[in-house]
Amino acid sequence: MTDKKIIVKKILAILVTALLLFFLLTDPVQASEASADGLLLWWNTLVPVLLPFFILSSLLIALDGVAYLMRFLYPVLHRIFGCSRDGCFCLAAGFLCGFPTGARIAGELVRARHITVEEGNYLLGFCNNVSPAFLIGFCMTKSLGRPDLTLPALLLSFGAPILTGLLTRRGRSFPSMAAEKKTSGSQISFKIADACIMNGLESILKLGCYMILFSMLARLLRGVPCPYPALTCALVGILEITNGISLTAASALPARLSFSLTLGIAAFGGLSGLAQTQSMIQNSGLSSASYLRAKSLTAVLVTASAFFTARFIL
Repeated sequence: MTDKKIIVKKILAILVTALLLFFLLTDPVQASEASADGLLLWWNTLVPVLLPFFILSSLLIALDGVAYLMRFLYPVLHRIFGCSRDGCFCLAAGFLCGFPTGARIAGELVRARHITVEEGNYLLGFCNNVSPAFLIGFCMTKSLGRPDLTLPALLLSFGAPILTGLLTRRGRSFPSMAAEKKTSGSQISFKIADACIMNGLESILKLGCYMILFSMLARLLRGVPCPYPALTCALVGILEITNGISLTAASALPARLSFSLTLGIAAFGGLSGLAQTQSMIQNSGLSSASYLRAKSLTAVLVTASAFFTARFIL
């Protein structure tokens, strides 16, 4: 990273920090409500689902158990996406368990030298998505009140990342790597479990802090006057997806636009998601810039296809 980019990032971080402090001091009621919203979302949604999975997936990787678990899925996923055995685990978990599981597992596998950095970047571009449960429960049912659109929403939201994965594969096939040091029976101890638990707690606490900060930023952005409600919804969603989706559902937008915008916001993951992903892949060599490009492509594909499809289903 060049000195100029470092300076720009530092200035941006200082400005955002100063803005949040100003918000806390000038409007403590709104700031505390936004902070509480982020905290409750983290506690009620992420902690019960992701914390156990973070711990168990870390244990599985530490004990070299991924290869056994992927015995049946590997032949299919490898043929389609060219992933290694460990990469197939990252792919399956990322699609089923939701954001930021894919990023965390990709980072862990690269750091453990179970997959290459090249494969990690490839997987990161399309397997770090919102979960089916979030899409069905929060997006379609709670926010839009259209559970009848669940099937097309799932097909559009997960079809685009799959297409992105196929387009970015470029004929590559990633071999399964032998870990440098296998975990023997004598090494299986509470020390490994303790390390995995602490790792999981650290990761989930980071996610909570990011959700609080970006919920406050989203609340600030929602207060900025704008004559175009769809633009406000899109900007808030680019910043933080739950606030953006909630605002989209509450706005008097045409059903077709509301549907496509909701799916597009969920597909992008927000800048909050980018920050969370960056925290998950630290010291792994994975690129957040290539991740951002891939998510932007996916969001455009989902939004455009949803807007077109909505013409026939709404």
